[in-house]
Amino acid sequence: MTWSATGEQATMALRLGLFLIWAGVSMFLQLDPVNGDEQLSEDNVILPKEKKDPASGAETKDNKCVFPFIYGNKKYFDCTLHGSLFLWCSLDADYTGRWKYCTKNDYAKCVFPFIYEGKSYDTCIIIGSTFMNYWCSLSSNYDEDGVWKYC
Repeated sequence: MTWSATGEQATMALRLGLFLIWAGVSMFLQLDPVNGDEQLSEDNVILPKEKKDPASGAETKDNKCVFPFIYGNKKYFDCTLHGSLFLWCSLDADYTGRWKYCTKNDYAKCVFPFIYEGKSYDTCIIIGSTFMNYWCSLSSNYDEDGVWKYC
């Protein structure tokens, strides 16, 4: 018994093929360029350089997410999907083109103490939680920024 595709099946296969090519190219274009003159470690990995972060003045390494960061005139307190299929973060407080995909260790941490409804908290709280789950703020002042996560 031989199998033959109908016109509809062939069109679907062509569309799927084109989508897979588009997805692959999109992923390739999101990779950071590597300059050939950068120093490699013995593991063939580009060594991170320490530099002053212009917004906070903090020393940052190329492989650490910085929160909050500003991208496109918006402040992000955690990894974002903005403009990407995968979560990413900036490596500078004011995005300058340096970024990376987020791993489980990159997500924003709770900020303590934080202010909620005018009161300071040093631990995760259940107050104000619709589902009675503990949560914390991702900024020092939840009342101003409104950013949070479950603990």
